[in-house]
Amino acid sequence: MTTLYQQRATIATPATHIPDVNQLALALGESSADVQTFTTASYQDASGNLYAVASTVTKPIFAEMAGQPLQAPEHAPDMDLAAATRAQALLQINGGIASPDVIAVILGGRLESAQDHIAALGLSRVPSTIE
Repeated sequence: MTTLYQQRATIATPATHIPDVNQLALALGESSADVQTFTTASYQDASGNLYAVASTVTKPIFAEMAGQPLQAPEHAPDMDLAAATRAQALLQINGGIASPDVIAVILGGRLESAQDHIAALGLSRVPSTIE
């Protein structure tokens, strides 16, 4: 079986940028549900900064689309284009570890591990407080 989704994209967004990056996910995604891609900031870097992380398979055109001027898609004509554009300006694709001033993206092969990508971003799960 051949699939159009040949890459894995793992995206780490600082907690403060969750609303904007959800608008970017809506602009680049294929469904109105993409506005709920990032929810809880459950990862942290070595300094304790919090991040929401999503990992999904994508089409090879993802990186190109992420760098193009954004337009509201048919599935979300009333999306917040200004918020999506703010998030787009913070994208850093395959540029290193996550930091509070970037939305870090690792693109790799479809079968690559999301956990390996998260580790490469310098992130770990926030320890649970439930005992």
